[in-house]
Amino acid sequence: MMFLANHLQQLSGNNMRFEESLTIQDIIKKHSAFKNIINLGSGNVEQLKKTKPWVSKNVFDLFKKQKAKILHVDAENFPGEDIVQDLSQPNSLSFCDKLKGSKLFILANVLEHIPKKAHAEFLKKIYSKMKSKDGLIITVPYDYPYHADPIDTMYRPSPNEFNQLLPLTWLEGEIVSAGSYKEEFKRMSVFKKIRKLLKPLWILQKPTKWLENHRLFYLFKQYQITIVFGIK
Repeated sequence: MMFLANHLQQLSGNNMRFEESLTIQDIIKKHSAFKNIINLGSGNVEQLKKTKPWVSKNVFDLFKKQKAKILHVDAENFPGEDIVQDLSQPNSLSFCDKLKGSKLFILANVLEHIPKKAHAEFLKKIYSKMKSKDGLIITVPYDYPYHADPIDTMYRPSPNEFNQLLPLTWLEGEIVSAGSYKEEFKRMSVFKKIRKLLKPLWILQKPTKWLENHRLFYLFKQYQITIVFGIK
């Protein structure tokens, strides 16, 4: 599908928040260790170690302790990537066929950046590479401001909505509070704070830029993330 290809080719990055990483860590500890970890849409792995060290510390370091093989997969050739692959291509997950042992797919903060009508196609491709007892972790915003990468469809599902998308045995599903814009705002310079507060008053903005102003609402409420885990 062309609309899927256009967005998956551009998509990269991992917006995993600290509280989100702790929940994923708990899921990993509660369930059987997997031999292969396939992190789809992983973004710049080396940069994330610096900007969001909790992703490695709370999630991938635990996999390393379990002696799992970790594969970071992205369409862009970022530092730290193991497989550079355009996931929109028909055989983009063919490398999974060569893996020995159980697999865990991680799809963290990706679906909101893919057109909604492409979700079924994308998830079906992942499901087709899962064998019995293989797992899938999905995280996606539940109550979260607009953030384009390169688009944001404002897809904000509850855990129960995933029951209709994939015929997995869903073992975990929760909505996690994950900080707020207030914490980010406090770290800004005075000049930047003033600019952020005045920006919504500027009427000559593109619609997408205006939507980004909604982040100010999260000065007063928490971000919330949907996290689900299922096995085939």
